[in-house]
Amino acid sequence: MNETMLTTLYCIIDDFINVLMGTACGQKMLESWKAKRGPQRQLSLSEVLTLNILRFYYHIVDLKAFSRLAECAYKAYFPRLPNYENFLKATNRSFPFAALLLQYLLVLNRQMDRSGVFFLDSTALSVCANWNINTHKVAKDFASRGKTSKGWFYGFKLHGACDAQGNLVGLRFTTGSEHDSRQAEPLTDGLAGLFVGDAGYLLKQEVFMRLLEKHKRILAASRKNMKRLMTEHDGYLLRKRSIIETVWDVLKERYGLVFHLARNITGLFRHYCYSLISSMLRPFLNSCTLKLPDLPHGLLP
Repeated sequence: MNETMLTTLYCIIDDFINVLMGTACGQKMLESWKAKRGPQRQLSLSEVLTLNILRFYYHIVDLKAFSRLAECAYKAYFPRLPNYENFLKATNRSFPFAALLLQYLLVLNRQMDRSGVFFLDSTALSVCANWNINTHKVAKDFASRGKTSKGWFYGFKLHGACDAQGNLVGLRFTTGSEHDSRQAEPLTDGLAGLFVGDAGYLLKQEVFMRLLEKHKRILAASRKNMKRLMTEHDGYLLRKRSIIETVWDVLKERYGLVFHLARNITGLFRHYCYSLISSMLRPFLNSCTLKLPDLPHGLLP
């Protein structure tokens, strides 16, 4: 990442934090960021968020390895960079702010969409290899076994909705055993239009009609043992369903979404959150847009 993109990234994050701190919710969240005893953190909240997002552009999964890289390559930009232990503590404390930034970007993508056509899908997020399931401890009270077309896994599912350009507009995490159809209704909350998904989104009639009353039409692919009529346009949309599958591939291959090295559940979901933010901020960095739109009404409680 060059200096211009780094400056752009920091400006975007710092503007978001400054607006957030001007709200009652932001001031309340700030209490969780401050150290309870001893000296306060050397890095600002904006700097911690910037560094953690920057890590995924270098495809570095290990936070300790990135901390060593930052000490050599970015000391001039972040002169108060602490040692790894303090940087890790600050990173964990930044998780609520990163989660709110992720929600903001999702709402922003919703406002930018004009087509009214969305694509639904889910992807497996394994937390360990299958042969380590019985000894895995980090997510044992939260994760579960699930099965996809690629086989069994142990971990979580990420359910998502994206527009025709591949911009994510909705995300939900569930256990690995959650069926896709059960997340169709909450995943489309706040959206209206046509939602295209695979056969996992075949809904019961009462659920389908309830969504239709809210101006949400679900177009799901047929199973192999089903006979069904569809228009040429519906067939075209079902073939375009690979858009969201491409989004999952990019997140996993380029942004390291799947993570097996977490030491606690907070660190695991912190990793997921920063990976998603890095992917969603990429268009703004490529265009060197120094400012995002204002916080939408209703985002903060």
